[in-house]
Amino acid sequence: MNNNWKNHYLDNAIHHVTGTVNAWQKVLVYPDILSILFLDLNRMTVRWNVTVWGFVIMPEHFHMLIQSCKGENIKKFIHGGRRSISGRVKRFIESNNRIIADYCVKSGINTSIIFNVKTAGKLSFRFWKEKPGVFPISNEIDVQKKLDYIHNNPVRRGLVKSPEEWEYSSFNYYADGKIVGLPVGGGRQDVAKLPS
Repeated sequence: MNNNWKNHYLDNAIHHVTGTVNAWQKVLVYPDILSILFLDLNRMTVRWNVTVWGFVIMPEHFHMLIQSCKGENIKKFIHGGRRSISGRVKRFIESNNRIIADYCVKSGINTSIIFNVKTAGKLSFRFWKEKPGVFPISNEIDVQKKLDYIHNNPVRRGLVKSPEEWEYSSFNYYADGKIVGLPVGGGRQDVAKLPS
């Protein structure tokens, strides 16, 4: 795996964050795992004073546009969220082994890849790939482009025909104010007013 890039965390900037499940296993939209993801991300937004401007949860990865007055809060939000989600998912898979195992078999998911990661000579559980991508966005035009990009991700992948059909994103919040799993910082008109 190539970890040569360096993540940057800037005060007041909107950051594009991409997180990926280890070995691209498509478990994020399994209802109980999705609930864990939303619950922990909601808790972390409050704890680290982070505003979510947009998101999409794909089967094996997610994209978010987030902002905080302190860049360090973005880093803590990501690190804390990944650890908490990983631990809760591990416990869920272990305690509901038959249910999740049946789902994984039907969906072609190999959870042994997640559970049998060799680290320092030992097998361990690793839910996330080692390093998320975090990039500050410099201006409001780029924020809008990234928002459109993440909302159209399920369409490009052929999962749905239009963004409003994908229920695991902020698109329908911007389209008609629906509650979408994470508190979104403002309407489309607010995106144009974001600091550059």
